[in-house]
Amino acid sequence: MTKSENFYVTSSYDNIVKTVTIAIWILLIAESIFFIYLFSTVIFLSSLSIILVVFILSISLIILLVPFLFKPKGFRLAFEEFTIERTLNTITIPYAQISTIQRGKWTWKAIRLGGSGGLYGYLGLFHFFGIGRVWMYVTNRHEMVLIETDSGKKYAVSPEDPDDFVVKLRGKLV
Repeated sequence: MTKSENFYVTSSYDNIVKTVTIAIWILLIAESIFFIYLFSTVIFLSSLSIILVVFILSISLIILLVPFLFKPKGFRLAFEEFTIERTLNTITIPYAQISTIQRGKWTWKAIRLGGSGGLYGYLGLFHFFGIGRVWMYVTNRHEMVLIETDSGKKYAVSPEDPDDFVVKLRGKLV
């Protein structure tokens, strides 16, 4: 792969991410249906109950929508930069700033500092013991790649065929 070629790879969900995502969807839909039923039949229908139903539905929608907008859709190796493509706030890292690239190994020895811990993936800022703070854009724990910049900022991504991805990304750094 030459430096001028453009390479794009997607990211798939592992079984835990699929299970957590489906479970949260089911839970929030069931909870919303329950409260709609409760406020429309059992409790006297008033403007307060309508406000509560709208509030609960809004919170459920926010819980489902926000992580979806920030999950990685794919990863692009362009001419001069590596890109983590998301619906909102695409992240670019110039190749000149990348210092190390290696296959990552998942561990549960981590603390989520902010983001999603399973809904649509592991997204946001995590602290891994022995590694430090890592910006996670991982939808499949078995396909992790760890990228570190010259400034010490670390990113974890999960492209399909991570070994091929590492080879192609290293080729861009030459």
